[in-house]
Amino acid sequence: MGSGHNVEHYFFDLHFGNEQVVDEEGVDHFDVGSAVYYGQRIADRIGRDSDYRSLTVHVRTFEGSLLAVVAASAGRGYEQLALMSR
Repeated sequence: MGSGHNVEHYFFDLHFGNEQVVDEEGVDHFDVGSAVYYGQRIADRIGRDSDYRSLTVHVRTFEGSLLAVVAASAGRGYEQLALMSR
């Protein structure tokens, strides 16, 4: 009765400065690209706050392997400045 789609479970740990928040719940995604994109979205959203610009998101597999380390997109800071100067 399944839809034929295999999903994998990924975790998104937050790192900023000497702090680390380990994702203990995780989220299901259909592929690695989708999981990394989700990690980028997390980094971009949290990285908008000037206190968390150094944030990186470590994307892990269910088995614990590190897939990617993503940081907030550089463009996010410029977008925020443009909005503030309006």
